[in-house]
Amino acid sequence: MKKRLYISLIVVVIVIFLFALSYYTSVGLGDMYIPADKHWQKKKIAKWSGKTGGRELSPVGQVEHGIYFVYKGRLMYMENSDGNVNEICKIPSEIVGVLAKDNTVFWRECDDISSIYKADSYGNIVKLVDDTGKLYMEGESIYTLNVKHGLRKYDFNGKRIANRKDAIRFATKNTIFDDYVFYKGEDNQMLLGVPQYYKYDATKIKYFLHEVKFSRYYLEPEEWDSYHREDVIDYDDFAKEVDKEVRTGGIYNQVNEKDLDNYELQSIELSVWNFSDEVDGYIYIYGNQKITYLDKEYKRESEEMTLEEKYSDDNREKFTCKISVKAVFRISVDDIKNSSNETY
Repeated sequence: MKKRLYISLIVVVIVIFLFALSYYTSVGLGDMYIPADKHWQKKKIAKWSGKTGGRELSPVGQVEHGIYFVYKGRLMYMENSDGNVNEICKIPSEIVGVLAKDNTVFWRECDDISSIYKADSYGNIVKLVDDTGKLYMEGESIYTLNVKHGLRKYDFNGKRIANRKDAIRFATKNTIFDDYVFYKGEDNQMLLGVPQYYKYDATKIKYFLHEVKFSRYYLEPEEWDSYHREDVIDYDDFAKEVDKEVRTGGIYNQVNEKDLDNYELQSIELSVWNFSDEVDGYIYIYGNQKITYLDKEYKRESEEMTLEEKYSDDNREKFTCKISVKAVFRISVDDIKNSSNETY
């Protein structure tokens, strides 16, 4: 009797435990992911060197004792000490590039073949995994990134340690740093996939997305403008600096003989055309900065205009002054990581 009671008690305890575990993992799962700086395994997460960032495939890869490079479908290795060149392997399809670190090299056969391989300078070749998408290396991990599967993270032995489809929706260009994914979306928004790490396993990651905003608006939109009132922010130090540069001539010498004393700053917008991988803590952006001024008398005069007149190209030309500069800009990786949907 005591034995049956003991067994029954054990069964009840196990059932209660399984029920609690099920509830804990299903209901509280969203609260079990936290930023890297709050994770007790911080050292396990923060393996980024601060110098290399996420690297894409390249025809040449430098390692400690030599250089790997691709030549006519062959993977070659040149020793630093004697300059001798050795063939590591030759495969029927094209090798599109290499990622090299600590005398180990990773490569993909070609863009439409999914296999990823690694080799060392002695010619030992291992097929790691079948996975498509862009191939990156960052820290002690390799990544694949594509629209179908999102972001997948592997260790150097091909073991998958993270997989998040919602890390990226659609990208025309992307780069990776510290498990963050910075990319240009299909509607030309600049988006950031922000990683959150599982409390009890730093290799498990989920992502949430927000827009990295490079455009600022200081006046409420007119009828012809597409931005929203909630995008309007207070006149800030950045606006003062750009406004001063425009009014004193500077590099923005495109006012077309208009007297800017009669105009007030409406917006500073940056359209991103392309951007680099992380370089020494910065991402470099090539794009167009457009600075728009609005005539101070426009509000008063617009009260007497018809809707058709307000939308007319002639009136837009008359009441606005637009300056455009095509240039290279840079933004620090830390500023991107610390941004949110509410910051500019």
